[in-house]
Amino acid sequence: MSKAATTIGILAVMSAMSVLGCKKQVPTDIVQKSLRNALRLHAPLTTSGMCGATVKGLINANVTNVVRKPDGVTGTAHISGAPWTSPGAPALCEGDVEFKFTFSQKTTGPRKRKTTTTTWFLDHVRLTAVQTKGVAFKAVDENSSDDDDEEK
Repeated sequence: MSKAATTIGILAVMSAMSVLGCKKQVPTDIVQKSLRNALRLHAPLTTSGMCGATVKGLINANVTNVVRKPDGVTGTAHISGAPWTSPGAPALCEGDVEFKFTFSQKTTGPRKRKTTTTTWFLDHVRLTAVQTKGVAFKAVDENSSDDDDEEK
């Protein structure tokens, strides 16, 4: 390829990126780890709504079916897990939650060796559906106070 063709190709890619925009998308492993940590002890209203009884959290939350909305930072996930020992709580609680992440970026290093670190924060968790047998859905909306932020 000639130098002119390479330059035109690079300019085409750069203009496409500027027109379409580069949106950050929270990685699936970060969503799973953050929701698992939040539902362990930091979101008692959500876990209580999923279980139909007052529980502190889920011991081993399994986060599956992560679906992100087009903005890349909000979406839904299916949660299932055993609750901390509580009287009247079922053995397994299941439900769908809606999540929202925010992020910050930090660039370090000299000119040619710059590295950008993105830190993701779980900002919001909302219960949207309950699949636990014998439990009726009751809307629960709480802000996450998850202090275990993830970097990627």
